[in-house]
Amino acid sequence: MAVGKHSRQAVGLDIGSTKVSAVVGEVTPEGELEIIGIGSHPSKGTRKGVIVDINSTVDAILKAVEDAEMMAGTRVNTVYVGIGGGQVDSLTTEVSMELATKEVTHRELRQVLEMARSQTPSDQHETLHVMPIEYRLDEEVGLSNPIGGTGTKLGVWAQVITASVPAIEALMKGLDRAKLEVQEIVAQQLASARAVLTPDERDMGIALLDIGGGTTDIIVYDAGSVRHVSSLMVGGNHVTHDLAVGLRTPVTEAERIKKQCGRALQSLIDADDLIDVQGLAAKEMQPIPRKLIGEIIECRVEEIFALALRRIQQQGLYSELSAGVVITGGASVMPGMTQAAEAVFEMPVRLGLPGQISGLTDLVNTPMYATGVGLALVGRDRLLEGEASHSRHSGVSEAFRRMTTWVQKFFE
Repeated sequence: MAVGKHSRQAVGLDIGSTKVSAVVGEVTPEGELEIIGIGSHPSKGTRKGVIVDINSTVDAILKAVEDAEMMAGTRVNTVYVGIGGGQVDSLTTEVSMELATKEVTHRELRQVLEMARSQTPSDQHETLHVMPIEYRLDEEVGLSNPIGGTGTKLGVWAQVITASVPAIEALMKGLDRAKLEVQEIVAQQLASARAVLTPDERDMGIALLDIGGGTTDIIVYDAGSVRHVSSLMVGGNHVTHDLAVGLRTPVTEAERIKKQCGRALQSLIDADDLIDVQGLAAKEMQPIPRKLIGEIIECRVEEIFALALRRIQQQGLYSELSAGVVITGGASVMPGMTQAAEAVFEMPVRLGLPGQISGLTDLVNTPMYATGVGLALVGRDRLLEGEASHSRHSGVSEAFRRMTTWVQKFFE
């Protein structure tokens, strides 16, 4: 296996409630992200976004990364890792500062954003991201980029995304044991949005629901800015549990039934269909009407979407969703999910598939890889930002060197 073969590499690591996925991407000379390796392995080490069994989680991480390495033909040393569930929260804050020089430069912009970064709800939360909504310069509001403007007071209205410190520490401990360096911890909502939403959707106003095994992550955009980030403690595993209880069958059998013949709407099921289901105490299979299965699933799916709708309405953002709703995540692929969401939200809903990539697109063209691909895309963005910054500084340094040489020659 070649170490360092792909020097412009970006790796996304998605540690979910039911699986760990690794996505290896290479940034092409044109700046695109080419997916060159993926790996996925079941995991029972996390619950509702929290690592509860570090040994199981580390084992799943190692196996997923190893599979991705084998496919990519490269070694993975650093990753962009996601964190989500109830460990991630957001708050809207507004801060301001006096301008000493009367002109806004990159320095003042960094200072006011750092002030916003410090607005955490408690010392048990760490800021992951500061997402500016708009800037204010004296009485001028609604600015997207105040650099170059003049005034006496600079303010910013921003969305601050935080994560639980114990959850971050557990995540870092697991990755340290897996011998992986963390390049950045990214809120899973942002990563999924990076992979499946378009700039036009963000501008118009849109909600993204990432429905995983144990949680449903929510992110809302309006006018191109993040306006809300949160999670619901309910997901696809709850559908499985409902089936196990309602049909009196083992959880493994309930999961099989959900995957093979699950429908989010009863109207998609033939009323006369029966399916053989294993009982709890005996191995004998019993015929169960598929309508009953559909009734159980539809009830829970409707609840998930209703809870998400209520959360968005509580934030006063429902009327801002001009582009509708996008659903993604492993649990979103069940037939009828988009129609069920449309019935609850009363607006257009589409399935979110990872985009803006090349390479192994057939393998990752599924909602279950939305977060992993999004994390790799974040890595791609950071790499290009770093190269651009280095180029700018190098350009200034080179110009200064040429000028110094010219001056020296002039006075020789």
